[in-house]
Amino acid sequence: MQIFRTNLTPGMTVLLVVLAILFSLVIVPILLIAGFCWLVCNAITGSSPLELYLRRKAHRRPPFTQDDFEQDEVHETAASNDDTIECEVISARTFDENGQEIR
Repeated sequence: MQIFRTNLTPGMTVLLVVLAILFSLVIVPILLIAGFCWLVCNAITGSSPLELYLRRKAHRRPPFTQDDFEQDEVHETAASNDDTIECEVISARTFDENGQEIR
């Protein structure tokens, strides 16, 4: 008895049935769970998880990049964007006039 009239071989029909079962049992529940987590995050924080990720990614960006200089004339300093202080250690040792290290 033939249920469906197709031009597919029996092997292809079995493959399509297996893929349909895989899709309905695995991928759909994962998408439903992800959508539920998206809604919960949006309800708690007031913004989507993607927006939170992009905001965190922009905050980790180095303070001066080539794009900053090409965009506009006014440049903000790193201190205006966050509370970090950038410094460079020139020398960690101090020597006296005889060349002896002072501790």
